[in-house]
Amino acid sequence: MAELRLRLSGIGGQGIVFAGRLLSQAMVEAGKYVSLRYAYGAEVMGTPVHSELVISDEPILCPFFREAHVAVVLHPRAFPEALLGIDAQGLLVLDSAIHREGIPAGTKVEVRPFVAATTKGRPGDPGRLAPVAALGFLAKLGFFPLDPLLSVAKVSRAAQENIEALEIGFNF
Repeated sequence: MAELRLRLSGIGGQGIVFAGRLLSQAMVEAGKYVSLRYAYGAEVMGTPVHSELVISDEPILCPFFREAHVAVVLHPRAFPEALLGIDAQGLLVLDSAIHREGIPAGTKVEVRPFVAATTKGRPGDPGRLAPVAALGFLAKLGFFPLDPLLSVAKVSRAAQENIEALEIGFNF
């Protein structure tokens, strides 16, 4: 991997920011250069949230990008914004609850039930562990190694839940 531009998108309360932090810390520990930034509305709960990461083998000259190589979208409200920012030959990873309209030709698409698989029947849980499961899935696809993610997850808040979510995604 020379450079990976990744956008994680969902809604406030899903753990999009946490997943971005988890991945960035894991990649730094794996010896990569990482840039991380977030974008979210003033009313965080329920509004679209995005974590944008650049992961590189070399120093990152610019942490901003228009088009992601990989876009993960975990809620229908975040889909329109995320769709505008995907590379023409990029990979779009979607939660199975998202209606797939308007995806540009040539875009590769992977669909998995991230929210359903990680929502443990908790009231009001919008799929808080879904972004962590998506990271496990991206590790399975070879975008980055799983071991650094597991290592960082072991010392995170709710460590066992995060490890389980990574494994759920990796096993999709």
